Parts: sequence; structure tokens; C-alpha cells
Amino acid sequence: MAQPQPRGEEAPAAKQEPIKYGDVYAVKGELAGQPIAPLDAAAMRAAEEQVEGVQVPRESGGGFSSAGFMEQAAQYNEALGAVQPGQASDAAATHGGVNVTQDAVPGGRIVTEFVAGQAVGQYAVAEPPAEQAKAVAGSTTATRHN
Repeated sequence: MAQPQPRGEEAPAAKQEPIKYGDVYAVKGELAGQPIAPLDAAAMRAAEEQVEGVQVPRESGGGFSSAGFMEQAAQYNEALGAVQPGQASDAAATHGGVNVTQDAVPGGRIVTEFVAGQAVGQYAVAEPPAEQAKAVAGSTTATRHN
């Protein structure tokens, strides 16, 4: 008859860490150590939607959206208890918030997305040929402060 084996100490479960800006974006300083927060994600979504003529995909598989990724990361961080609903990261709240710029280039625009003054996304948007003729060199900015 087999006797129960004495149980040794079980290895502690690995502690899950929140998704921080520095884990997924090439950022530094205070922002790198901050968990991605729900208000940051909402501000990025609002800023992306303010840039006229830029269709930012909402679903995976349709392209990259900083807001889409940030929303998923913030939900994960909330589930871990690392951030609260409606919370903004300290870095975004105190160092420039969230904004999206677009700069005209021949044949289209370059869109750059920022959190706390650091770029977290950049992509090119081609203009249809008829629009290219109308394009005027310049840039616009959409900013959301938390």
C-alpha cells in the first residue's frame, strides 16, 4: 500500500506583472516604469479620432493602433489590480498627456502618437492621387490631456 509522500515546499505561483510602457514601447524615464492606464488609453483613442482623414483600425488584424493596444493592456492591468478604472498614469498626467500629430509629406502624411512627450506609434497614410494634388504642406496636432 502506497503511503502519501510528504509534501515539500511548493514553488510560489509566479506573480503576474502589469504591462508597462517600457515593456512594449521604446520609451525611457518615468514613463517606462508606468503601467498602461485606462485614462491614457481613452485619451489616445480620442486623440486618434480627432485627426481628420486618418482611419485607425480598432480590431486586431486590421493594422496597428496605439489606442487599441493600450485599451487591451489597461484592461489586463485593471484585472491584475495594478490600475483602477479611470486612472491615468502619473507620467501622462504630469508630462504632456497624450497627443497625435500628422505631418504632410509628398504623397501623404506621417502620423505620430505620443504619451508624455514620447513617441509610442508612427505610421504613414497615403493620400489618394486626387487628394495629393490638393494637399498643402503643414502639420496638425490633436491633444488630449488626462
